[in-house]
Amino acid sequence: MNTTQAQPRLRHNIAAMGLVQVSNYVLPLITLPYLTRVLGAEAYGKVAFAQVATAYFVLLVDYGFSWSATRKVAAQRTDRVALSRIFAATWAAQWLLVVMAALTVAIVVLLAERLRPDAALYAAAFSTVIGTALFPIWFLQGLERLQVVAILQLLPRALALVPIFLVIQQPQDAVWLLLIQGGAGVLGGVLSLYWMRRQSLIHWQLPSWSDTLGALREGGALFGSRAAISLYTTLVPLVLGWIAGPVALAYFNLADKLRSAAQGVLTPLSQALFPRMSHLVSTNGHAAYTLVRGSAFAVLLVAGSASAALWLLADWLILLLGGEEFLPAADVLRWLAPLPLVIGLSNILGVQIMLPHGLNRAFNTVLLSAAAASLGLIVPMASHFHAVGAAQTMLIVEIWVTVLMAIVLWRLGYFQADRWATLTTKS
Repeated sequence: MNTTQAQPRLRHNIAAMGLVQVSNYVLPLITLPYLTRVLGAEAYGKVAFAQVATAYFVLLVDYGFSWSATRKVAAQRTDRVALSRIFAATWAAQWLLVVMAALTVAIVVLLAERLRPDAALYAAAFSTVIGTALFPIWFLQGLERLQVVAILQLLPRALALVPIFLVIQQPQDAVWLLLIQGGAGVLGGVLSLYWMRRQSLIHWQLPSWSDTLGALREGGALFGSRAAISLYTTLVPLVLGWIAGPVALAYFNLADKLRSAAQGVLTPLSQALFPRMSHLVSTNGHAAYTLVRGSAFAVLLVAGSASAALWLLADWLILLLGGEEFLPAADVLRWLAPLPLVIGLSNILGVQIMLPHGLNRAFNTVLLSAAAASLGLIVPMASHFHAVGAAQTMLIVEIWVTVLMAIVLWRLGYFQADRWATLTTKS
């Protein structure tokens, strides 16, 4: 692929993943004012707790494949035989992890007295895990077929809006809400597999045990990073809900949804940029440096604007989406407001520079240190300051991650263009 072809394709992929973010964040915001008022703070908080708990099992099934398998697919995109082996091995590994996740959920919920009364909520939420395994986004991302990803994710989630408004009428309908949301993911996965079969992208085959175990080993090298990220992100609301109860979690969850929606404008750039950076780092260091520098400027502009808007409009946004019952969430949102900018910068430093250059150990070390900091802060902060303390914990930890990554890259010389050119020459 030459440069003139590559840049329009990258822009198309960024635009396509922008549509995915409409699905991930804007569409749920359409239903949010309705759900907060129909379910109330307590039931909404229970749904949020089930979703946060399920996020750990989504993480387990996703493993490190969104980085390791995407990187392999991007490198072998013209070799159908190699692509078939990669897909079969990675997909089989994911379904092994689904079985492990299902057994773990069943055991934990049945043994935990506090969770057992809401067992139906956790069973319904597990449909999201199944949808994650069915949709091989890592494969399509590696092929840079993100326009297809956008359509196949957007359509089911848009269709799910109708049953949400028709079915969810009272707090007792929370189980149906989780089933509808998870069902949209399952439908998207089925459609993606059907599309792949029609396009004949791979030869469908059974994987060997050695290939499957190899996929697990390669993904495992990066799974620690993803687990560390999850440990200092999803752990925060999980501990908050356990310590402070569903109402405090409802305040935090509403504010964090708004933060995630604002931050979501950067996700298309990140997802489209990673396979391109992985390719350019080994073939054209100067082009890689130019691309990442331009991307960093875009992050400063877009994420900085998003963070400022969240802080300035916090009260209005919370009243609009949650009503007066959720007004305490406005203080939470102000503490979360800087995160789109901070996380956007850490993504450039970590995912777009460190990982393509193979700095996995340094990347893991930074994230593990952040997980340790989060573990040390969240319990006392949630106990004393509740939802606001959880937001403060997230902000402190994300700043820690960004600063450490910047220090590592500065010491290794990656802020200098000559360093990138030298690496390409050596490879």
